[in-house]
Amino acid sequence: MIDSHCHVGIGEEWKTPAMNPKIVLERAHAVGVKEILTVACDYTDVNDLKQMLTYQNVLGAFGIHPENAEQFDETHLSDILDEFPELVALGEIGLDYFYCPENRLKQIKVFEKQIEIAAQRHLPIIIHTREAEKDTMQILEAAMQGGLLSSSGVLHCFTGTSFLAEQALNIGLYVSASGIITFKKAADLRAIFQTIPNERLLVETDSPYLAPVPYRGKTNEPKYVMETANVLAEIKKITLTEMDTITTQNFKKLFQEKKG
Repeated sequence: MIDSHCHVGIGEEWKTPAMNPKIVLERAHAVGVKEILTVACDYTDVNDLKQMLTYQNVLGAFGIHPENAEQFDETHLSDILDEFPELVALGEIGLDYFYCPENRLKQIKVFEKQIEIAAQRHLPIIIHTREAEKDTMQILEAAMQGGLLSSSGVLHCFTGTSFLAEQALNIGLYVSASGIITFKKAADLRAIFQTIPNERLLVETDSPYLAPVPYRGKTNEPKYVMETANVLAEIKKITLTEMDTITTQNFKKLFQEKKG
């Protein structure tokens, strides 16, 4: 199994002995999690990301999160991507009108610019969207028409509508399930995941956030991706082993095959 999106080692949450990244990775490996993709979203996270990339079976991504849009500097981002050519994606990037409604225009500008940078570097994008479905899809559809999505991307931690899922699939994106699909009140979300083709599925923790049932309320970590994958397998009426194979193949196709 691969945790396709987490923030292990990025930030203060991982500075305690119990959540030391080395120990967290060992716990994940013990339950069958072979790789993780850890994601940094702020310029202050670069040193943490650099340290995480020294661990075996840890892949990395970097991009400026919409909550940090005011910090965006194209030159600084390019310098980081030059420094870490091993990064497998640009993200997470996107729009967040729930937490940051006051700077929508800035978020849109930064999102569009980062899509352009990702295309130039043949990197897939990791997309964050919250309360911004219409603008997110308009930007992505325009990018596709402009030839900027040839390396594809993923709607991470998907909690959107069936419309968003359908539109994303139409332009070749992947859709990632987080621990939210295990929540009791997430029946509508589980129904949407029933309709997503297996070849477009990914699974993630988004740790340290959104721990799945039965660990809800605890600090999330990559080993819990197995709980989410098990529920996703039940939704799709396949075995956990089959889900492991499907999501691993999808992950490698999106993030590890050479683009361009």
